[in-house]
Amino acid sequence: MKTKFNKESRSLLIAMLLGDGTISNNNVFKMCHAMEQKDYLLWKIKLLNNNGIRNNGLKTYKSSTGYNIGKEVVYTQLNIIPFVKLLRRIYYKPKKNLANRRMLNRLTAQGIAIWYMDDGHINILKRKDSEEVKGFNIKIATCTTREQNQVIIDYFKEVWNIAFYQFSEGKGTYSIACGTKEARKFIAIVKPYVLEIPTMWYKIRNKKTKDEFNKSLVGLNAEAPNLEDFQEDIV
Repeated sequence: MKTKFNKESRSLLIAMLLGDGTISNNNVFKMCHAMEQKDYLLWKIKLLNNNGIRNNGLKTYKSSTGYNIGKEVVYTQLNIIPFVKLLRRIYYKPKKNLANRRMLNRLTAQGIAIWYMDDGHINILKRKDSEEVKGFNIKIATCTTREQNQVIIDYFKEVWNIAFYQFSEGKGTYSIACGTKEARKFIAIVKPYVLEIPTMWYKIRNKKTKDEFNKSLVGLNAEAPNLEDFQEDIV
């Protein structure tokens, strides 16, 4: 197991910050997830440990704000280190700004997968008045300005050869998406990492709704469902 904080460690923290990670004004790096994503957070904690990033492990509390208000959620916090302080200065001006090309360039395929599992989803597109699937698209909720999104779009095109476009989320914010052809290239990048967490498989399904897909997994051994049984439902 890695114990030294290095280049890979820094890339991992950048990826986790782009998604659901936050750094408070007193430099506390925190990641919080709904209880349904406990296994996903445990996977993240394992990555942190393997990359020499100290944290306080898996903790729980009852949320008083946001989508999970009144519900028990899981979280972890990182030890305060100089690189976290640097990320705070880079990304919060004063609000969180994702569009830093220099930082984006440090993302790995694993980092893209983490960002997607945190803030992305897949939409299954069916023909009108039919259950026939005609395609799908990938969306990542960047929820920022047109100018900042364009930096992210340019990054994906120039580094990964994936053409995203942006769409309005309302109230002057925009997110990014790509259609079926580009989405297949995107899924090819993130799939190996998504498949490590069965509770996140719905992020790369290609036929069913999220609820239908998750119901099809109910009753299987949580640790190792047979992928071949669901190959037709996974992109």
